[in-house]
Amino acid sequence: MLLITPDVKERGGREQLSRLLLENLRGVTGDRIEIFRLPRPQFKTSVLERLSGRIDGITVPSEAELLKRLSQISPDCIFIDGSNLGRLARFLRKAGVTLPIVTFYHNVEARFFFDALRAAPSVHALGVLIANTIAERWAATYSKRRILLNERDARLHARLYRHTGTDVLPMALRDQYDPAAAEAARPWDKPYALFVGGGFYANVEGMAWYAREIAPNAPLTTVVVGRGMEEHRERLEQYGGVKVVGPADDLGPWYAHAHVVVAPILSGSGMKTKTAEALMHGKPIIGTPEAFTGYEIGWTDRLVECETGSDFLDALRIANGREPGFDPELRAHYDRFHSPAAMRDRLGRIVDQACVL
Repeated sequence: MLLITPDVKERGGREQLSRLLLENLRGVTGDRIEIFRLPRPQFKTSVLERLSGRIDGITVPSEAELLKRLSQISPDCIFIDGSNLGRLARFLRKAGVTLPIVTFYHNVEARFFFDALRAAPSVHALGVLIANTIAERWAATYSKRRILLNERDARLHARLYRHTGTDVLPMALRDQYDPAAAEAARPWDKPYALFVGGGFYANVEGMAWYAREIAPNAPLTTVVVGRGMEEHRERLEQYGGVKVVGPADDLGPWYAHAHVVVAPILSGSGMKTKTAEALMHGKPIIGTPEAFTGYEIGWTDRLVECETGSDFLDALRIANGREPGFDPELRAHYDRFHSPAAMRDRLGRIVDQACVL
């Protein structure tokens, strides 16, 4: 198998998922995998180049190098890590490559970047939306298998591109839980609810709503931990009830001593990494429907879906009446559905059907 993937640093949820995907592809193929890593862009591309799908490291030289690599290794299957790389699926088909092409969708990018445009309108954001939508349409058209994170995204994909998602592979996360974190010093000296997430549009939008509508009347202070969120400290703390910490070297103690994790996410696509992360740490979650999209809820009262600010306040009052601790049922749910082993099992079945190895 040849895996085509961007060259990115592992910082956010997308990058973590890409790394886990690679590890599991190694496992299910018996390490019979070659990696074609697209270079980080060195120069700013023109508008026309971006609209032709040359984004995220896709250049004329990288396309030529890709064909050269294919002729050298003769793989059985091509796996593309991201529907934003749809130009490569089209390029390979136009070049006469008939191998099965499998594309993994981190989001429905058209939805993701539409929400980003709505949150912060600009000419640049509009251009990013158009370029990614074009690329994603090519991914839909020229891929044999289209792997999406949840059924909601699969339905949206079919409406937008008239091609169904062929497979669902739910969010998974490398295990970073450390039981010793519960014995570490408390990182905050008062009872608190925890929000974890970096400073990108959906997190900022959701926390701004939460800070304005919920936090001032909540029984627990909400502590915000995440790289880039410190840039929004004044906006989020102005109403009271929110304290912005910013980046943290070790999230373990923050999770271990929190009464509850809050996930007030209002928009986006794919599945939310912070939800899987809270399950991994065995922590109850209070979140919006978007935060739980793709996750199974209703089997426990520790995963509370909230439609309104009043719903959040009711759930926070209940959480405040419980001692912070580790819930083994939530952790077991992570192990069963969102762990690396769970991803490997599902991915193995998909690869068996898509590729002759």
